[in-house]
Amino acid sequence: MRFWIECTRFETGQSIHINIALVGSMWREGERTVLAFVGGEGQKVEVAETPEHILAVHLGAAAAAL
Repeated sequence: MRFWIECTRFETGQSIHINIALVGSMWREGERTVLAFVGGEGQKVEVAETPEHILAVHLGAAAAAL
């Protein structure tokens, strides 16, 4: 099982590796996907990928269809 996913920071276009197990929630704000971390004092990262793409990368295409 993969725990780290590669996303693209929305502001800079640079790649970032995120431990998907630490993501507590994610939602869309316009063109951006916001990832909020578990227990991270409100820490958030804005990325370019959609939540569906992030789930497909981590869990496979079938999970993204749910």
